[in-house]
Amino acid sequence: MTPTEARTALDTATVEAEQARNLVAALAERVREGDEDVTGDQLAAQRQLAEFAELRVSGAERKLTNAIKADRHARCTQAVQTARGLLDADDTRPVVDAVTAIRTAVAQLVDAVSARNADIAAAGSLLEVLNDELGREAGTLGQRGSWPLFEQYQARGSRTHISVRDPEAGGRSATALSAIDLACAALSTVLYADPNTRHYAERLRLPHSVVRQLGDDVPGLAAAWRATPEEWASLGTTAHTRGSEQGRAPVEG
Repeated sequence: MTPTEARTALDTATVEAEQARNLVAALAERVREGDEDVTGDQLAAQRQLAEFAELRVSGAERKLTNAIKADRHARCTQAVQTARGLLDADDTRPVVDAVTAIRTAVAQLVDAVSARNADIAAAGSLLEVLNDELGREAGTLGQRGSWPLFEQYQARGSRTHISVRDPEAGGRSATALSAIDLACAALSTVLYADPNTRHYAERLRLPHSVVRQLGDDVPGLAAAWRATPEEWASLGTTAHTRGSEQGRAPVEG
């Protein structure tokens, strides 16, 4: 018997017991009112039926208790079997492979960023030195806003930034990047897309403006992590807000 069936049986027994008690009370009241048609045997028989009905209630309560225990035992047994089955079949190789792939990708990212930053630092430092030479010669070295190299050769530079203005290509520039910001930005764009992992993204503490800026600073990056119209349509309001702040909303039209 299931707990539901046992509860139904208890409800039925309770109603029948209540009815039996009411009949005893009604017969007793008729006797008090002087009704001589009610006999002692009738009253005794009805009391016996009421007592029997109470016993049925007790029996139904016991069955319900046993049914609940049996149901809980069955559910516990099934849950334990499921857990054991999961442990027996547990295979962490996909997780290990994914983590290994992430480590490899991060190592490649660090190497690529380090090489690029080193090139920018070398080129920018040389431009800075040459600018100082020109400024010293012109007597403007150290003056605020003085960039004789840019005025004569249309170029600026430092250890973290270089910029050149070409007649045909216009202004071009490159800024040193942060491997940790790029790695966290890549994680953020994935984690914020799923409400189940959004709280992990919050732990990165990476401003959405940084993600947007990285997309602007690294040619091709904004397009690489921009959501497709299909992906965007599947996201909720919060993901839309975060994605827009990160510059990952699909391009309209």
